[in-house]
Amino acid sequence: MKMYKYITKSALAMILLATSCTKGFDEINTNPLLLQQSFVKTEDIFTYVAKRFSFEIHSHQYRISSYSGYYTNPAGGNLFSNNNWANPHNNFYRQYYINASELVRMTRDNPAKNDQNAIARILKAMIFQHLTDLYGDLPYFQAALGVNTTILQPFYDKQEDIYYDLLKEVKEATAALGTVPDQQSLGNNDLYFQGNIDKWKKLGNSLRLRMAMRIRYASPQVAAEHINEATYEPLILTNSDNMFVKTLNDGVEENQNSLYTKSVTLPGNMRVSFTTTDLLGKLNDPRLPIFAKPAELTGDYLGLPLQLLDESGSYSGGNISLMSDMFLQPVFDIVMLNAAEVSFLRAEAANAGVTNENAQTYFANGIRLSMAQYGVPVSDINDYLASPAGTLTGTEEEKLEQIINQKWIGNYYNHYESYAEFRRTGYPRIWTGESLGVTNGEIPRRLTYPDEEYQRNEANVIEASNRMQGGNLLTSRIWWDKKAGLPFHHPRQGMLPTEGI
Repeated sequence: MKMYKYITKSALAMILLATSCTKGFDEINTNPLLLQQSFVKTEDIFTYVAKRFSFEIHSHQYRISSYSGYYTNPAGGNLFSNNNWANPHNNFYRQYYINASELVRMTRDNPAKNDQNAIARILKAMIFQHLTDLYGDLPYFQAALGVNTTILQPFYDKQEDIYYDLLKEVKEATAALGTVPDQQSLGNNDLYFQGNIDKWKKLGNSLRLRMAMRIRYASPQVAAEHINEATYEPLILTNSDNMFVKTLNDGVEENQNSLYTKSVTLPGNMRVSFTTTDLLGKLNDPRLPIFAKPAELTGDYLGLPLQLLDESGSYSGGNISLMSDMFLQPVFDIVMLNAAEVSFLRAEAANAGVTNENAQTYFANGIRLSMAQYGVPVSDINDYLASPAGTLTGTEEEKLEQIINQKWIGNYYNHYESYAEFRRTGYPRIWTGESLGVTNGEIPRRLTYPDEEYQRNEANVIEASNRMQGGNLLTSRIWWDKKAGLPFHHPRQGMLPTEGI
C-alpha cells in the first residue's frame, strides 16, 4: 500500500495559515484566512484533520493519559490540581473541528463529492464527541459556521442536545455513503481507509454504537434505540477493518509516534501505570509482557501508581516496569476504533438486556480480537479463554466490570476514550495515592473551561457553568455521567497498592 505523506505543499500552506491567524475568540468559530477554496483541496484538508486529530488522541498530553489509567508521568506533580485546560479545547476547535466543518461545507453541494461529504460529517462528529466528553456543555450549533456567519460569542449548548445531534449526524451520514455514482475518492489522502466506502460504513455504524452506549445511563431509551439499530448494520468485526493511522519515520518529529519521541529524550519516564500491571497481572494475561517490561532490578511487573508522593523504595528507578519497545517505535499504528471495542460494546448491551445477543459470545470474541491484534499466539488465546478470566460470572454489575476491564485493555493508549469510559462505568478500579489535590483524591470527572473563555465569552460560559451542579469544577459531572455510586475505589485504596497483591 502506498503511504501518503502527511504534509503536502497545499496542506503545509493551510497549516501555516491556521497557526498564524490573529488570536481571539473568532478563531474558535472561523477565520477568513484559514481556508481559501481556490487553492486548498478538500483531500488535503481531510489529511490534515485526520492526522492531527489522531495524533492528539494518542499523545500523552494534558494529564488525560494519567486519568485514563494508562500512563503516569513521574514528574507530573499533583495531577488533581486546578489547571487552565486551554490546549485540548483550543486544539479541537481551532485545528480539527473548524477544518472538518469547512470540509463539510466545501463538499456539500458537489454530487461527485457526496461520499467525501458523508465521511467528513462522520469524522466531524467523532471529533466533537471527544471534545464534549472532556468538558460537557460547549458551543456546538453556533460554532464553526463559516466566514459569512461567524458568531463571536456562541451559546453553550447542553450536552444532551449535542449528543442527540451527533447521533443523528452519524446515522444520516453513514446512510448517505455510496448512494451517488461517479465519486471523487479521497484515495490515499484518507489515512484511515484509503477511500474504502464499505469500511467507512462500518466505522460510522460502530461510532454510532459507541456514542449510544456513552449515554446509556443518562438517556436509556434513546441509547437503546440507536444501539439496536446500529447493532444490525455493518460493523467493524475484524482487525482488518480497524480505524487507525500509521505514524511515519520520515525525519519529521511531529509525524512520528509521540511515545517514541519522548522515549528518546526521557527514557526513564516511559513507565507503565500500576493499573496495567495490577489488572493484567491478576488476570494472568499474556498481553502483560507485550505491554510492559519486567523491572530491571527485580524482574517483576510493577507499574507506577497514580498520585503517589513518595516514589522511593519499591517505586523508584529500576523497580518500576517500563513500556515495552513495541509502543516506543517511531512507526506505530494509532488505533482509534477497533473490532475488539465493538465486541465489548455488544457484550455490554447484551449484559444489560438492551439487545437479545449473547454477552458471553461477544465478551470472548472481544478478547480474541484484542489478543490477535497484539500477536498473541492462538494457543495462548484459547488457554486464556478457557480460564476463569475468559468467562463472565456473577451479577450484571460484576459482569460489566469484567467487560469494561477487557475493553480498557483492548483500547490500550486510546486515552480519551478510556478516560470517558472510566467516568461512565467506574472501571477499571484505579488506585490513587495520598496527593489528594482539589478533588479529594478522586480522578477528575471533567476538564474545566479555559480561563480565556471567561475573558471572551463570559456571559455564555458563566451560564453553562451555573447549569452544572457544583459549577465549573473538576468534580462536576457532565450530562451523561449519571451512573449511581461512582466513583468506585480500588480494593486496596488507602494502603500501598503492592500490599496483598
